[in-house]
Amino acid sequence: MKYLLLLVCLFFCLPDVYGQTKTYSLKECVETGIRNNLSLKNSRLSVLKSKTALTQSRSRLLPVLSADFRMADYLMKPANVTTGTLLGNDFPDDPTWQKIQSMQYAMTAGIQFGMPLYNQTVLSAAKVARTVQEISTLSYEKAVEDLTVQIGNVYYLAQASLEQQNLLDENIRRMEKLCTIAEELYKGGVVLEVDLTRVQISLKSLAAQHDQCVTLHEQQLNLLRFLLNLPPEASLEVSSMPSEVALLHTAGISRSLPELRLLSARQKLADRQIKAVRAGYIPSISLGGQLGAVGYQEKLHHYFHTSGETHNWFGNTYLALSVHIPIFDANDKRLKVRQYRYDRQQAETSFDMQRKQLEKEYADASRLLRHNLEVFRTQKDSYRQAEDVYAVTEEKYREGVASMTELLQDEMRLRAAQSACVQAHCQCNMAQLALLKLAGSLDCLTR
Repeated sequence: MKYLLLLVCLFFCLPDVYGQTKTYSLKECVETGIRNNLSLKNSRLSVLKSKTALTQSRSRLLPVLSADFRMADYLMKPANVTTGTLLGNDFPDDPTWQKIQSMQYAMTAGIQFGMPLYNQTVLSAAKVARTVQEISTLSYEKAVEDLTVQIGNVYYLAQASLEQQNLLDENIRRMEKLCTIAEELYKGGVVLEVDLTRVQISLKSLAAQHDQCVTLHEQQLNLLRFLLNLPPEASLEVSSMPSEVALLHTAGISRSLPELRLLSARQKLADRQIKAVRAGYIPSISLGGQLGAVGYQEKLHHYFHTSGETHNWFGNTYLALSVHIPIFDANDKRLKVRQYRYDRQQAETSFDMQRKQLEKEYADASRLLRHNLEVFRTQKDSYRQAEDVYAVTEEKYREGVASMTELLQDEMRLRAAQSACVQAHCQCNMAQLALLKLAGSLDCLTR
């Protein structure tokens, strides 16, 4: 009997458990976004790609081995012409020209290897690849910060629209209560029909605003799902907006922002590219060799049925030391160096411009935060006063002292104060988020 009761309780409780909407905190949203966002996934792939390019650049210093096989059928046999005296003792007294003709078939097989002993261009290219990897890493860090700010802004907007919904629910309940009172007074002949109509119109207007706010909130949640790479049917809700603005300390603009470090890395990249081009003027030394054999036959089947007379295989093995000395390249390297110098100057100018832009944004965000804090405090006081005024006007209306017009006007002022207070709170959060980004303190959102 006890087990039966337990199963019945589970049957009725499971729908409630699975039907609950999961509420995400801002920390959970940021962590989920960094883990799942598709744009960040591409950025991580770019970092891996740059690491692979660095490994590829370093592998150019390793030995290279290859096997080679070639079989040739001379449609026209090649021939060499020389004098008899150059052929040795076989033709000692015949100074006339002698013709030596090759056989019909030739086959070569062997293993070749090559290895750079000294190549400054390859070493410089590896340094360039390392700088490119640093740029990819910094680009990923910047993408993480941009995504964090984007998630934070959408989250705060969703909090504001949710708070607006809750306030509109309260306003609708208050207006329904007022509508009930107006209907009773109208039936008693105390108020006119036009007063009842005004209340009913206000109630319908509030319902329409509530539907609009619900639609806006759902759109914001859909955008949040997209940023977190969650399916559209995933259960998601934001936490309620706190009653006060939580201020976080910022110690001024950070000098280690990814934007600034990225531009510094581009300057370093240009310098290393210049060094890589100039390394092309330095001679390079490489070691190479081959271990193989070459065979000649007049008939193709002799390769497969070799006898003493047809055993015409000869060794083809050597070891070579090569030195490459660049002399003239039609000013190609000099012009490349000039282009990279322009790139470096552009990176320096962009660094100064970006630094000044960030300083301006920090000053603007600080002023905006102070302004919105003042507006929030003012609107919060106005909201409390509007509640008191409405309560007094509502009591007067019941006593027949105040008119319906005065009551509806006070109710509109109350709604305006509510909306302004919520918007100021949201703007404070967004301004503070911008300050945290500029101060390099966005990690405090995930602590």
